[in-house]
Amino acid sequence: MKKTLLLVAFATAFTVFGQKKTNHDLSCFSSALDPVGAIEEGIFSGLSNGVSVTLDEELEVGQAVFDDMREKYTLRTSGADYDKVNSIMNKLIGQISKFSNPTSHEHFGKYRYKYKIYIIETDEINAFTAGARIFVTTGIYNFCKTEDEIACIIGHEICHNELGHINQKLKRHKTATSILGAGFGDMAAAVGSILTSPFNQKNEGHCDLFGIDLAHSAGYDACQNVKLWERMNESNGEKSVIDMFSSHPYSGDRAKCSKEHLKTNYNKKCQ
Repeated sequence: MKKTLLLVAFATAFTVFGQKKTNHDLSCFSSALDPVGAIEEGIFSGLSNGVSVTLDEELEVGQAVFDDMREKYTLRTSGADYDKVNSIMNKLIGQISKFSNPTSHEHFGKYRYKYKIYIIETDEINAFTAGARIFVTTGIYNFCKTEDEIACIIGHEICHNELGHINQKLKRHKTATSILGAGFGDMAAAVGSILTSPFNQKNEGHCDLFGIDLAHSAGYDACQNVKLWERMNESNGEKSVIDMFSSHPYSGDRAKCSKEHLKTNYNKKCQ
């Protein structure tokens, strides 16, 4: 009995102390703490005290976003391209438990068996997520030149869930609608909030860096994230991203900060 308890204690200690913790230097992004975003975050952090969003509520909104996308676009859930992105996603998910929670998000690590991925048939260069549902357009899939680049994109979207950014969005929606007298049960409004209100630059930068951690841990060449954003910076396709998500850090910053993150945390020098 004592031996069993010791083994359990050792396993628990290994799980806690054996997890990786990397440095996420968000100050690297020159506009990560934009004034408007900082003011908005400050206002809602105060108003949202005591407001909670359950994991089930997040998943419910994810289902609603999926239903909305299915009505508007053709979604691929089979075929060689789908099998590739699904395999990449599963490899990345398997790395999450290897890292300690870099935030205070209470649902970190709880999405593991909930993730689903879809390819949307559209030339729009985009990828997004809601409630453990990940959507990758054919536009960004074709823009990526390697599986390593795709892994960094998918890892980024996984991190919006794991770091609590979807949860934060829904807390804001819940807070705003309660103040205005509308209920959170208005699913259409919740879905609209998810799809139209961008993440702030701080969150986007954080997902770039933690997404790199997952990709590197899964065996992908995370330096490809640098090449992806360098190419995005040079491409007219960047306008597609910037126009839709004006809060995203500039592609040049994303390439530079990805390179610095890999050098600092993994002694990896990207060319």
